[in-house]
Amino acid sequence: MSADTEPTVVRPVDPTTGEPLGEIAANTVSQVDDAARLAERALGEGWRRDTRGRATTLRAWADLLRAHTDELVGSLVGETGKPVTEARAEVAASADALAYNAGMARYVGGRAGALPDGAQAHLVREPVGVVVFIVPWNWPVLLLLRDLAPALAAGVAALVKPAPQTTLVTRRVLDLGAEAGVPKDLLQLLVGGASVAQAAIAHPSVRAVAFTGSTTVGREIGVAAARGLKRSLLELGGKGASIVFADGDVEAATDASLAGSVITAGQMCMACTRLLVERSAYADVLDRLKERAPQLRVGHPAEESTQLGPLISQAQFDKVSGHLDVARADATVVVGGERTQPEGTSGWFLTPAVVTDVDVGSPTVQEDIFGPVLTVEPFDSDPDAVRLANATPYGLTASVWTGSVDRALRIGGALQAGTVWVNGHNRSYPEMPSGGYKDSGIGRTRGVEGIEEFTELKHMHFSLPDEPDPAGTPR
Repeated sequence: MSADTEPTVVRPVDPTTGEPLGEIAANTVSQVDDAARLAERALGEGWRRDTRGRATTLRAWADLLRAHTDELVGSLVGETGKPVTEARAEVAASADALAYNAGMARYVGGRAGALPDGAQAHLVREPVGVVVFIVPWNWPVLLLLRDLAPALAAGVAALVKPAPQTTLVTRRVLDLGAEAGVPKDLLQLLVGGASVAQAAIAHPSVRAVAFTGSTTVGREIGVAAARGLKRSLLELGGKGASIVFADGDVEAATDASLAGSVITAGQMCMACTRLLVERSAYADVLDRLKERAPQLRVGHPAEESTQLGPLISQAQFDKVSGHLDVARADATVVVGGERTQPEGTSGWFLTPAVVTDVDVGSPTVQEDIFGPVLTVEPFDSDPDAVRLANATPYGLTASVWTGSVDRALRIGGALQAGTVWVNGHNRSYPEMPSGGYKDSGIGRTRGVEGIEEFTELKHMHFSLPDEPDPAGTPR
């Protein structure tokens, strides 16, 4: 999160062509200070108590997202290079997150009950205050609203700092929020890089930070938040393993794992990056991957048939290419991993790579490559599969493919991952919490747990002097 050579403007670039998309002035530190103070003041003007108003606003915002789907899809394709089909899915899932949390805005959390001396204890939840949201570029609308919707439902105020690459689409989404009824100053856009994020986290009006991104930056943000005794919600890197047993639907598992490895051109923390296959099915799986991977269409993201768009930048292309060079030296790239230039493009495109003969301790297995690279590793037993799956620093997601419910329960229970899918991959819903073990993060997003991340828990104790104590002696 280094703030060296911070730009005074951000210039999003179309990764399909390398052409600039516009220019937006970055916030100064004094502007961040003003925004945080205004947000804190806006929070005290009724929003935190108006549960019905929050529900109505979030519902209206969901409707506006759906009404502006084509516009937002076009912005996502232009700023991220993701295929148009994926962009549509992102907008739909974002509207769903708002709609679900519109209902949850009226959720009353907490507990009440009698204590041994006859007193009454009430546990109530209150909004944590002003929250900073630092959002990545890969799924900029969904990964914003996945966290922001439950936070607003809980009654907080928000400062949103998007990745510079996706500032334009984020600004438009927040404009729609204001149109839906989010009060002025309660929800504000912060534009810029690391210095803007640092100023926001350090501001005394801010009480929490939600960040989605790399583990390296997440550690820095967690430390910065801890200095002010502020809570942090961190969803970080992943190295998701798909574990395929011979008693499962091997063809479906192979196809789903391959598809999961190329979502957003592999630039996704929940992507399937490792395919662990029971040895008796290994050869068949590898043959299918060799056949299917070259059939995936790398193309212009605006075309309906495209399955892989470009990587986000030259820097990301160079990073992934460097990992592939290491894999070619230490392992076997059996297919893909080559630069390609679809017609009408001049950006950073790679064909999906399948890598075998990898050592579990190699960088190809251990590091979050964030590109369309899938390793394939055989295993010989259930304990061997668990050992391999857990052998990285990450623990965000995993999937298990088997025809045995007993095995699914045993293996799933042994995996160090916040989400385990059985006979499926990359299934996420606003109703169910998600988050990581180990270096994949702290806290949980989505579901009731996601709302509670943005609340403070207060114990209120009611002494009832007319009640006898348990021994029958009046107090």
